[in-house]
Amino acid sequence: MTGLSYTRCLKMCEPSEGSWGRLARELRAAGLIEVADHLLAVDAVTTDASTWFSAGGEIEGLFYYTDNERVQRTYNACSDAADAALNRAGFDRLSYDSDAEVYHAAFLALSKAGTLPDGRTLARAALDVFADDATWCSDVIRSRGRAPFTYDTAAGLTGPGTPTAVAARKTARAMARAAAVPFNGDEEWYDAAGIMVEVMWHAGEAAGLSPLEGRSNCQDHLRDFMDGEIPQR
Repeated sequence: MTGLSYTRCLKMCEPSEGSWGRLARELRAAGLIEVADHLLAVDAVTTDASTWFSAGGEIEGLFYYTDNERVQRTYNACSDAADAALNRAGFDRLSYDSDAEVYHAAFLALSKAGTLPDGRTLARAALDVFADDATWCSDVIRSRGRAPFTYDTAAGLTGPGTPTAVAARKTARAMARAAAVPFNGDEEWYDAAGIMVEVMWHAGEAAGLSPLEGRSNCQDHLRDFMDGEIPQR
C-alpha cells in the first residue's frame, strides 16, 4: 500500500519499552505479580495501537505533499488497525480507561512502597507513568477503566516512619482523593488537577527526587492555580 520496502515498514512498527513496562518490572520484583501481569497486558494493547498510529503518521509525513491519495488510504488503514487493537481489549480510543488502569497500578505500587523502609525504586517507577499535565491527569485519575477498581485501601495504609515510606503513603492517599472528585465541571477538574500535582510532589519525595523535578507544566500549575504551595494534610 505504501510503496516502501517491507523491512522499512517493519521498522516503523518496532515497539520500545516505556514507563509502563518498567513499572511492571518493579511490581513483579515487589511480589505484586498479578498487578504486573495486568499492567503488561494493558501495555501490550496500547503499544499495538500506538505503533499503528505512529506508522500512519510517518507515512503521512513522507507522502503528504506528493501523493495525498496514498496518504489517506494508508493512514485510514493504520487508524482502523489501531482502533481494532483497542476494541478487542475493551478499550475505546476516545476514553482514558487504559491510562486509568495504569494509574491504579501506580497506586498499588506506591501503597506497597509505603510499607517498605526504602521503596524509592518502586516509587520512581510509579512516578514515571504520570504525565506532566495536571489537567490531563485529572481526567485519567477520575476514569474507571474497563471494570470498577477502588482506591479505598489508601485510608488504612500503615508502614515504617522513614521519609520514603511516609511520602509514598501520602501519594497513595492523594490519588484516592483525586479519584473521588466528581465529573461536574471546570471547578472539579481543576480541584483534581491540583491534587494530582500533590501526587507528583509526594511521589518525587518518595523516589528520592526534588519535588516536581523535570515537570515544568506541573510547576506552572502549582504557581498559577495553587499559590505555589502544596497543602499540608
